[in-house]
This record gives sequence, structure tokens and C-alpha cells, in this order.
Amino acid sequence: MLAIGLSLLAPAASAQQTLEQTPTTRGRIRDATTLLAAQDAAARAGADCEVTGVALRGMDSIGDRQYEVVCREGPGYLIVDGTSPSAHSCLLLASQSDRFQRGERSIRAAPVCVLRSNRTPGRHFAAMAAQAGLDCRVDEGRVVGLSPAGNTIYEIGCRRAPGAWIEQASGAWIVTDCLDVRSRGDLCRFTTEPEELAGFRPRLAGSAAEACAPTQVREMGRNAAGLTWYALTCAGGAPVVVSLDAGRRVTNVLSCTEAAHIGDGCRADPSRPER
Repeated sequence: MLAIGLSLLAPAASAQQTLEQTPTTRGRIRDATTLLAAQDAAARAGADCEVTGVALRGMDSIGDRQYEVVCREGPGYLIVDGTSPSAHSCLLLASQSDRFQRGERSIRAAPVCVLRSNRTPGRHFAAMAAQAGLDCRVDEGRVVGLSPAGNTIYEIGCRRAPGAWIEQASGAWIVTDCLDVRSRGDLCRFTTEPEELAGFRPRLAGSAAEACAPTQVREMGRNAAGLTWYALTCAGGAPVVVSLDAGRRVTNVLSCTEAAHIGDGCRADPSRPER
């Protein structure tokens, strides 16, 4: 599993000033001033955020002011306004807190965002999934960690459908199906293996492997042409090997014997119990 690259924030002072309700004129002036200060801190921290709401979370142990901000688009941030301001995604903080609560030894406690808009991350995961081209009803999401290139990887969970890991790199989204995630030894927490298999079968439509009802799918590897090869165990039939292009279309269908030279060979298990 990829680790989350996040420095632990020092705890803020217990007193908080939540600037969502401001009934007095004096309060509105103070809120406007705080909103502008938070927007300035977010910009200096490099956060792409048009601030529409803010909570002053107090001072940390070294005297740096902390703001929690709501953004007009995208998830909010916890901004630490110090000598070198830093911005910490509310989604990333929530994920780290969840992993800490589940007892992962490598994770330390972290603050969480408290503003109402930042406590409902589902809409942000749904928006990112749509941008990445996932056509499903998003019901869960989490931050997995950081890619070797330093990009945040998100897991998207879909209702009654296979999910994926998505990563934004250079303005484009990289989508890795949960079946491929599992094949390389990682884990999709929100997608079951039966959902993965059900999501793979429609890709076989119109190909020579259309009759295969997969009970097991294993990634065999990828080649320089961008094709990904899979070994399939088929219910009531012989195992087959298929290759898919970047558009997830079947380009080749081979028997296990014909595919013996591909990757580590065809090891589909015809004796595996059917689902």
C-alpha cells in the first residue's frame, strides 16, 4: 500500500472561531477580514482555492495561525499560516484520521476538518470520478496515498459496480481498475472481487471470448504497444487469454497454449470453484 506523505500538524489551540454564523455587523466585518486573511494565506500556501467559508482554528504550538477554508470548487483545506504557509487537503486529513482510527501503526493522529461543507466529501469524490471518466454512482471514496511522482491517488467506490484508483497527473486523469490494482498486490477497499468480475465481462462483448463468464481474472502484464494481457478462467469452458487496449477493448484472444510466452504464462485455474 502506498503511504500518505503528510507531515503531522501541531494541534491548534482549543478555542475556535467558526465563521459560518455572524449575526452582528461587527461580526460581519470581522468575518470579512478573516476571510480575506484566509484567502491570502491559502494563495501563499499554493492552494488552488477560492475561499467561500472559513473557520479560525486557533494557533498551533509554535504560534502559527491555522485556518480551515471551504473552497468554491473542490475539497477544502487546513491552512497553516507560518513562515512558509502550507495547505493540507481535508480529504487527505480525513483519510489519515480514518487510518489512525483503524490502528495502522505507521500513521499518527492528525486534525480533521470541522466545517459542514468539508465534512461531506462525497460530492468531491463524485466530481473527480466524473472528470476521470468513471460512469457509475459513486458511494464511497478515500485518499490512498501518493504516487511515486507525488500525485494524490484516490479510491472511488461505486454502488453495485467496480471502482477504481484515480490519479491526476499533468492535467489528465490516470484510471486504474480495481481488478488491476488487486493484480499488482494492492487493495481496493470498496470493490469486491465479484464486482470486479462482473465489470470485466462486458468488455468481452463482440470478441471471440464473448462466451466466457469469468470466475477468475489475472493480469499477466503489459507490452510496449500499450496492450494489457489477462488470463481468464471461464465458467464451464477452457481458460483463455485476452489483450485489451487503452480503451479497454479486446484486441486478441488466445488459448493458454498460445499465450505461454506472454508475461509469466497462462496460469488461469480451471479447477477454481465457480461463483
